[in-house]
Amino acid sequence: MASLKLKYTAMIASSLIIGGVISVAAYHYFTSGQKMETQPTERKVLFWYDPMKPDTKFDKPGKSPFMDMDLVPKYADEGGSENSQGIRIDPTQIQNLGLKTEKVRSGRLTYSQTIPANVSFNEYQFVIVQARSEGFIEKVYPLTIGDKVKKGTPLVEITIPQWVEAQSEYLLLSGTGGSATQLKGVLERLRLAGMSEEDIQHLRSTRSIQTRFTIKAPIEGVITAFDLRSGMNISKDKVVAQIQGMDPVWISAAVPESIAYLLKDSSQFEISVPAYPDKKFTIEKWNTLPSLDQTTRTLQVRLQVDNKDELLKPGMNAYLKLNTQSPEMLLIPSQAVIDTGNEQHVITVDADGRFVPKEIKVLHESRHQSGIGSDLSEGEAVVVSGLFLIDSEANISGALDRMRHTDKPAEMAPGMTGLSANAHSGH
Repeated sequence: MASLKLKYTAMIASSLIIGGVISVAAYHYFTSGQKMETQPTERKVLFWYDPMKPDTKFDKPGKSPFMDMDLVPKYADEGGSENSQGIRIDPTQIQNLGLKTEKVRSGRLTYSQTIPANVSFNEYQFVIVQARSEGFIEKVYPLTIGDKVKKGTPLVEITIPQWVEAQSEYLLLSGTGGSATQLKGVLERLRLAGMSEEDIQHLRSTRSIQTRFTIKAPIEGVITAFDLRSGMNISKDKVVAQIQGMDPVWISAAVPESIAYLLKDSSQFEISVPAYPDKKFTIEKWNTLPSLDQTTRTLQVRLQVDNKDELLKPGMNAYLKLNTQSPEMLLIPSQAVIDTGNEQHVITVDADGRFVPKEIKVLHESRHQSGIGSDLSEGEAVVVSGLFLIDSEANISGALDRMRHTDKPAEMAPGMTGLSANAHSGH
């Protein structure tokens, strides 16, 4: 009986010892596993950079050579080239650097542009006065270049033998029973030789030969050529005078070809002249000339302007103010556009808060607003302030490799922790 109790006691003690060993082993197993699970792995640092000048990279920590602050590490798990859907940036950095976005909207570009212009003669009101027959000058009226003349103002008195002979023939035929056809033929010959209709009617009514003829101004305007003198012989192709009209005048301006599509009607134009700052001028009609200046890439716009009071003098400076609007299109702030020379991009913000680059095409620009094609959607958010941060972070992560090349981290001289390194190309 005593030996049986001893056996039971030994068994119980052995069970307790074995259970304790198992419990201790299990405790160490599970606790060590938990420690292995909870122990953080060391994050891999790609390089260090100054948040205020993030386009420069350093291969060691230290003080920034640009600001009195420590360099910040860029970790490999913050995004990489495999992240093709954009990048994320620390919200604190975003707030500190004042990053702002605006929505893409639909609207019209407003143009209010003042373009230098000049006043010139209206070339539609330009005449060359000729005798059209040989003769000589009896008298020159006191006129010269620049003088203003009315219609019918006498210019010179001339004698033309051919006209005298034709008049004699007409009177002879009419007195000897010449036919109507013959008489009409003589008068027509006088017209073709340059004799005025007034002188022809004088011949028919007075039936007397006229030997001196007065050549008069056919229009009102300014004399631009006049160099005859009394006693001169005159050939049939000699110019007696050139006269150009003063009402209306032309005002011409060179308009950039990029806004030619906006030119629609005269209500868009406003004329101002420095000589008469308070005077308004009436535009009668306008047109664009068919050729383009390939050097300046401009079109000539010509406006016909009322000048009854003759205040506008050819050669005067003027200004053409264009006020108009573009057709409806998608608009973004011009400062949101990243133009690399070959491509144009913006940084958009997606629904998950990632910054995603998108290629766009700017169609037109005015007043710090850019009209774009259908590359974006109305209501989409684009970054307009703090682009250098996005650009730098995108270069770091490789999300904008299509936009520009990324430099390797800058080398720092031994023992010179935090010294300046080469900046990114393209900035």
